[in-house]
Amino acid sequence: MACSSESMNPLLYHVDLISRCRKRGEVEARLVEAVHAILGATRTEMHKIFMPPGDVLVGLSVEVGAGETAATTHDDGFSWPERTCSIENQRHMQVCLGNQDEPCIDQLADDRVRFLLLLRTPLHEPYAFLQVERPTPPSTAECDIVRGLAALLKNMLALLDYSETDTLTRLLNRKTFDEYLISILANIPSQDDAAFGSLHLPHRRQGHPEARDHWLGVMDIDHFKSINDRFGHLIGDEVLILMANLMRESFRVQDKLFRFGGEEFVALLRPAEYAHARRTFERFRMRVESFDFPQVGRVTISIGFTRIKLGDTHSLVLDSADEALYWAKENGRNQSHAYEVLVAEGKLQGPSVPISEVELF
Repeated sequence: MACSSESMNPLLYHVDLISRCRKRGEVEARLVEAVHAILGATRTEMHKIFMPPGDVLVGLSVEVGAGETAATTHDDGFSWPERTCSIENQRHMQVCLGNQDEPCIDQLADDRVRFLLLLRTPLHEPYAFLQVERPTPPSTAECDIVRGLAALLKNMLALLDYSETDTLTRLLNRKTFDEYLISILANIPSQDDAAFGSLHLPHRRQGHPEARDHWLGVMDIDHFKSINDRFGHLIGDEVLILMANLMRESFRVQDKLFRFGGEEFVALLRPAEYAHARRTFERFRMRVESFDFPQVGRVTISIGFTRIKLGDTHSLVLDSADEALYWAKENGRNQSHAYEVLVAEGKLQGPSVPISEVELF
């Protein structure tokens, strides 16, 4: 006779829920809910770890409070999660990071105990902190359960990495790009939308309406076919791998980087002003131009980028960036251009409704 979910062992029940998830945020939320329920916690949180150059940042991504069973998520994949700050401001997390894989248990006020465990990616890199508060310290058996759930999370992340990334460059793949872009288009706030504050932008930038805009850039290696013809496909693949590494070094931690196939790459920038987007793409172009590719030498890249705005469609955004890219290719290569600027300057026809300079900048 089949067993219902109500009669299932609580641990197996939560393992079943976690293993059903197909998105990173869902896996994280179900894991936090599982730990919260099994340990009888008063509060359970996941704090994601980010490592921009020269710093380690932590931000609250998932939480379950006292008397709650469902998790609240504060991480959309682009904006910084709630209360993101340097790990130096979270001394207990800094200590736990130094302890590697050993959990940290602290006695707090009001007879509360805090259990903190470092979670890792499949590549053994720091991924997040799992923080549990409860009246008593966890037993050895409970610690083993949490470690087992942490191992399950690592396995789930490995499966997601396999389905979401390009096997050669380890950048995100086209399928994942489509999901991100559809999500962005579905959640663009209108100009007077109170949800503007939900982007978690630094306070100094929230006065600029254009700071809410995502940007999409399409990048294509110049004369890549000749690289393959002259040096062979193995060297061509090495150029692609090095190009992906340069992208990781040039863009921000929360920007999403993709390989579409062949020599074409795409970047989705988290909300920023036009001037910042322009500097970001131009910095990457110059970084590629100055890099000495082994055996090949100098390689350049052309870039077309566009703002993602309210009312856009998936195909319109890609077509706009592609038009700017083709213009760069046809007018000398090794250039980066914004679609909106080319339209304003009369170099591209653009949409039927003129785009004003005020709207752009």
